[in-house]
Amino acid sequence: MNRTALLVMVKAPLPGQVKTRLAAAIGDAAALAAYRAMVATVLAAADASGLPLTIVFTPAEALETVTGLCGPGRRYQPQAGGDLGARMDAALARALADGADAALLVGSDLPLLTGDRLRQAAAALENTPAVLGPAADGGYYLIGFTRAGYRPEVFRDIPWSTPAVADLTLARLRAAAPADSGDAAAVLPELPDCDEGADLARLAGPPWRKHLAGTPFGEFLAGLTDAAFDHNPGCRLFVGKI
Repeated sequence: MNRTALLVMVKAPLPGQVKTRLAAAIGDAAALAAYRAMVATVLAAADASGLPLTIVFTPAEALETVTGLCGPGRRYQPQAGGDLGARMDAALARALADGADAALLVGSDLPLLTGDRLRQAAAALENTPAVLGPAADGGYYLIGFTRAGYRPEVFRDIPWSTPAVADLTLARLRAAAPADSGDAAAVLPELPDCDEGADLARLAGPPWRKHLAGTPFGEFLAGLTDAAFDHNPGCRLFVGKI
């Protein structure tokens, strides 16, 4: 594979606009801090992977804010309009049209993403037309294609934010593959995400806490106290696991 592009989808770090379900447990300010830590962790993994990176951001008018989050000297591209599927489709299609042999797309809220996992995904595309990284909630944290293997139909009429997303996407990839083509997609190991208070509690305990040591998100967990849960005192039991 000559060139595999890496795309990271990022939201501008605006209170009340990111990690809203997590904010129900720990409040807008702490959820925003968690998101900033997740973005920093994902970007560290992206840099460690050695893959050429483009940050695909929203809203389009928030370039200055997103640059403040992700840092100068990076390549930025506004997300297209439409639902999540349309925005992912547009980002991948553009990278492939711009000359990439293959393209990987990930979100920016993945505390356990590593450079090794991204390199594993890129290597998988040397032998298969697609790669998928399933998330613990039934969605996926990574999707990628070779130029010849690109299947935009996997982004259409998908029930986003439901436990059916990864399985339905994989089924469509398999249905689109020629019968004699071998594996339709490589499947990476599952990773947990961090959308709700319960997710935060799991990441703060074994085995994940050890893996997060030394990362920006691990530093966020280390600084989390009972005060972070004042927005919803019923969730304070989570802090006992941190």
